[in-house]
Amino acid sequence: MVRGSRTDGFEIITSPPIHPAARLAGLAVRLRAELAALALVFVFLAVAYSWLPPVAASAFIAVIVAVVLAVPVLRRFVTRRAAAVMTRHRLRQVLIERRCLNFSRAAPLFLWSHPTEVGETVWLLLRAGISPSDVEDEAEWIASGCFARDARVTTTRRMTALVRVDVIRRDPLATELIASELDDWTASNGTPPPVGAVVVPPIPANRHWSGTGDRSGARVSTPRATVDERDDVPALVEHHDPKHAPDGPQDRPVVPDRGGDWSDYV
Repeated sequence: MVRGSRTDGFEIITSPPIHPAARLAGLAVRLRAELAALALVFVFLAVAYSWLPPVAASAFIAVIVAVVLAVPVLRRFVTRRAAAVMTRHRLRQVLIERRCLNFSRAAPLFLWSHPTEVGETVWLLLRAGISPSDVEDEAEWIASGCFARDARVTTTRRMTALVRVDVIRRDPLATELIASELDDWTASNGTPPPVGAVVVPPIPANRHWSGTGDRSGARVSTPRATVDERDDVPALVEHHDPKHAPDGPQDRPVVPDRGGDWSDYV
């Protein structure tokens, strides 16, 4: 009866025993960044308080901390590296909670994590029994577990066991989108401009060169400036008097100094 109960319904998978020294070594490898930072801080404090008086050493340390927090380049360097380390820990926790493991209950090896322009990147080495699709199926949970907006999993072509996980936190192109005066007018007033009206654009503070302008009247591609969402919206509308309109087909309203007509932006 005991032998029959072991194979009835489901299979019990047990984890192989791991030596405490191996578990401690694995924990040290996972906490290598924190341990290195603590060692550097300890060495710096020891050197500062051994070479300088206590008051001068404390003032020197306070100045260094203030400079790191005040200078944008240094502040971004520290915060992005700290975010990369946090992402690596959160990603490992997500994979463990989602049971992205092999039958020996071993998680993928986390090789390296580094910041990028849009977030962080973590490189994984998959153990035997874990496929890249197993990690790719957890992209939604990786994004939520890492407090990010999106996550992407890419497999290296030369070796499928090497997987790259990109955690997307920000979109650097969101503030640089090209917009037209028609978009600005509609967004500010809620309605399209009246028929026969020309929206006079403001002078853009941020210029994006689209290369499709036609200022001189010649049919050549010349750079022209367009406004974006950070500029002021157009506030002046010139109405044409229909009584003085000449006979014959009418041309579409043209934006001054922009070239083309409204169909370019619709």
